[in-house]
Amino acid sequence: MRLLFDSFLLFEGTRSTGAGARRMLYRADTYQIDLQVELSSDQSTLVITGQVLDSKQSGFSGRDVLVVISNLRGQVVLTMADQFGEFHKEIPDSDNLELFFLGLTDHPFTIAVGDPLRRQPEKKRARDVRDSGTRGKGGKKTQ
Repeated sequence: MRLLFDSFLLFEGTRSTGAGARRMLYRADTYQIDLQVELSSDQSTLVITGQVLDSKQSGFSGRDVLVVISNLRGQVVLTMADQFGEFHKEIPDSDNLELFFLGLTDHPFTIAVGDPLRRQPEKKRARDVRDSGTRGKGGKKTQ
């Protein structure tokens, strides 16, 4: 699976707020998988929208492809691509996301997105900044 486009890479070097949708385009063999990941209005679930296309066959759109979505925290949701190869599903938010596509070929395709809205590095940076300067020698708090 090869990443062809990632909307978050357009603004590399700038800080991501995590508020916008992330668009990604992948290619595996003759298949293209177009993904959009965004946070729901209640800020607790990820909304995954996608489309599976076969660039080699004009009439095949990825119909009846089983899509398994996991947040790697024990939640797994299944969905089937419709007649246009499109799918739409929500899953509880976590800092990890993986999608498995079954039924395209003899072997499943996997997309490991990681933190889909790239919020984790900023959380870690903020924690590291908060923790620095608060401990003296021997790891004891100084203030």
